[in-house]
Amino acid sequence: MSPSLYADEIERRDKIQIYADLLKVSNKGVKMTRILRLANIQYNTFIECIDTLCEAGLLEKILLLKDEKTSNDNRSKYAYKATEMGLEWLERVDEVYQRLEIS
Repeated sequence: MSPSLYADEIERRDKIQIYADLLKVSNKGVKMTRILRLANIQYNTFIECIDTLCEAGLLEKILLLKDEKTSNDNRSKYAYKATEMGLEWLERVDEVYQRLEIS
């Protein structure tokens, strides 16, 4: 096994890119499982980032109505939606990364 197996082959996303991906997939209210799949992040990373985005006012946590068919699992009781400020922040971040790619 090569000591640099992953270092040179996979470009890792920085925290800003992860935040942007979370906001992109949550422009409409979506549940956690869908965010995990679409943003391609691990559960631990999601928990870490979601609190930061909510506290910053970029993302809102929405309590879904209790349905009898829904499980008692707390993870399925909430959806997440990007706020207007979050969508504006996302546009600015996209602009910055586009300019960096051109340079």
